[in-house]
Amino acid sequence: MKLASVWTSIVQVFNILSFAPTKDGDVAQIPITLHNTGDGAKIPVTQDDSGRFYHGSRPLIQEYSSGMVYHPDDFKEVPLRTGGKEFSYVHKNYPVVGTPKNDQDGEKGGLLCHYPDMSGWEPCYSDQNRSCWLKKGSQRIDINTDYEDPEKVPKGIVRKFHLEVSEQPISPDGTTMEHGKVFNRRYPGPWIEACWGDTIEVTVKNNLRWNGTSVHWHGIRQFRSFQHDGVNGITECPIAPGDSFTYRFKALQYGSAWYHSHYSLQYGDGLLGPITIYGPSTAQFDDNEAFRPLLLTDWNHRSVFEDWPLMLNSGAAPEMTNILINGTGQFGFGPKPPKYTLWLDPGKAHLLILVNTAVDTTFVFSIDDHELEVIEMDFVPIKPYRTNNIKIGIGQRYHVIVHGFENPYKAERYGNYWMRAVPARKCSKFAFGPDQQMGIVRYNRNAKKLSDPLSEPPLYDIGCADEPYKSLVPHIPWTVGNPVNIDPHTDPKDLPDHKRYIFDVGRTSSGGPGSGEPYIPDDKAYERWDMHIAPFRVNFSDPTLLALDDANMDRLIAQRHLDVVVLPEARKDQWIWMVITAPDKVPPNGSRIFFPAAHPMHLHGHDFALLRQSTNNWYNDPEIEDDEGDHKLFPPDKLNCANRDINCQNPPRRDVVLLPASGYVIIAFKADNPGAWIIHCHIAFHASSGLAMQIIENKNQAMDVLEPEKTEIEEECRKWRDWHGEPMNHWDFHHPTHFQDDSGV
Repeated sequence: MKLASVWTSIVQVFNILSFAPTKDGDVAQIPITLHNTGDGAKIPVTQDDSGRFYHGSRPLIQEYSSGMVYHPDDFKEVPLRTGGKEFSYVHKNYPVVGTPKNDQDGEKGGLLCHYPDMSGWEPCYSDQNRSCWLKKGSQRIDINTDYEDPEKVPKGIVRKFHLEVSEQPISPDGTTMEHGKVFNRRYPGPWIEACWGDTIEVTVKNNLRWNGTSVHWHGIRQFRSFQHDGVNGITECPIAPGDSFTYRFKALQYGSAWYHSHYSLQYGDGLLGPITIYGPSTAQFDDNEAFRPLLLTDWNHRSVFEDWPLMLNSGAAPEMTNILINGTGQFGFGPKPPKYTLWLDPGKAHLLILVNTAVDTTFVFSIDDHELEVIEMDFVPIKPYRTNNIKIGIGQRYHVIVHGFENPYKAERYGNYWMRAVPARKCSKFAFGPDQQMGIVRYNRNAKKLSDPLSEPPLYDIGCADEPYKSLVPHIPWTVGNPVNIDPHTDPKDLPDHKRYIFDVGRTSSGGPGSGEPYIPDDKAYERWDMHIAPFRVNFSDPTLLALDDANMDRLIAQRHLDVVVLPEARKDQWIWMVITAPDKVPPNGSRIFFPAAHPMHLHGHDFALLRQSTNNWYNDPEIEDDEGDHKLFPPDKLNCANRDINCQNPPRRDVVLLPASGYVIIAFKADNPGAWIIHCHIAFHASSGLAMQIIENKNQAMDVLEPEKTEIEEECRKWRDWHGEPMNHWDFHHPTHFQDDSGV
């Protein structure tokens, strides 16, 4: 996984000269394909040596901005985008929903959502009613529709996208980082846009020299499609250099997220991009007043693969250098990009989408003198609440509405305001104080001179935390049931490792000469993060999904570094509970190293209910009334909904939660999505160190889900094994065993 900078530069120069992308406007008005149903949905998108795309034998073209590929002759009367005016209509007795997009994003209007299989339905989404999507007589598909039920979600079309992974120098803040890794030769990657109920199909081609890759669709539930979750070593083998793989999944949820490489630390070098699935909202905003997602990230001028050995030796995550918004920042005294700017319209309500794509930093976002109305977290619509700042952990997303001032010059004489991304205290680490004035909100589009704002920030807490628990109220309520995986009469310490439900985050000294453990480097024992049995480490060539049968399950469980938890076979209406702790001292009978640190924990395959989030030590919580020896904690017979300290009535739910330093969280999710899933810390260096584990859910059903596409996965693995089996393909070909020097995820 090391770098070969000279070779990378030569390859990238060739790529830039040979495959320069077209401009946005070149294809923006060409109609979208609807010829993506039936057997055709299984045909992958291919590309010839000249860069032309094909779906089978049909030539396709690509929209530069989104990476979408389509045939220009299909449904010419139905355009790809609205053309600038937000509108919806009925076409040939089926609904077409127009989506909002602010004109400063350089697009020819918002995406048009097509529902050709929903004859007789009409669109009802507009700037006058953001809560409704489709209607038919008294029937509604709207903000109250249970999007967890596939039968209630609208039936959209198949949208195809093509992403190419390559290496190139990038300079998002005016200073070049030589070893960038990007999608479609830009950073961030294309903004993938789709509609509620669409099937999304993305073909990913790997042009890297020394690395495999895989792409995870962060927050996408992957309902009954776990084989497309994009986690190499668990749901697939890596995509080998020169090879392609096609991901397919249904957009049951709506909202915004991001896609990123899940191969080692790759996303920290630039392999990420935004994804939006259009649907209803819990509050109103004005016509076409929606902006592209704002990706907030920390940034270094070194590759994460250069930083990784430093962390392994020191035990501490590296210091970051800068902050970027949508790949734009400023550093040093030389030429640099201008501040990222948003133009607001006086008196209008605007939709902002905030996504934290960092590797090590929680941000506190604000716009001077403006209030933020929060309407969605992760992929969950919530009851709106107002605040002047919002805390965003790594991997978390928020939809917020910013209400433009009627008189923007009253609070600031030129109508310009700082947009701030402040690193949260004790959830960030920078070599020196980064520029926190990351962007500018302006009102006067006719100003002859664009001056810097004179605005001042409000006073607010920048401590490391999630948004207030009581503010995060889901619009569609859940009532959580008692856990099917917890026996109230069994001491959790007596459970076998693969049936545990309490997980302590800490560090373990692992590996070294004669240890018999697979960790690299192996010259000595190194301290690594873990949360279950041992620091996590996948085998790229032997992914979990191909070993779910009874004959292989014992083999998986026996490998401590795979950290397998096998859930009991359960019905889809039953609940799984888990406790994740970050103790600041050694728990009873513990032997690992513990110290207070917060961790953004991300679960794949599910939204989870957050039953309790506490800054107290799980093993000695003074707020708990039940005593067990010298410690206060919930015994197994108190881990249920009868306990008044546990919230089972419409608790916050999401897919990333901040595990407080020295504290704990209790989460619950429905046992309704068979598969092999990972839960991990989203601090990239912690995940690479081993702070992850995998969950096998309803494995017999999971094998049934996989069966129709098992051959595709096996072929991907064959190509990977062939490539990996040739030592000259390795970055350190003199020592082939050194190829994987981290967890792999």
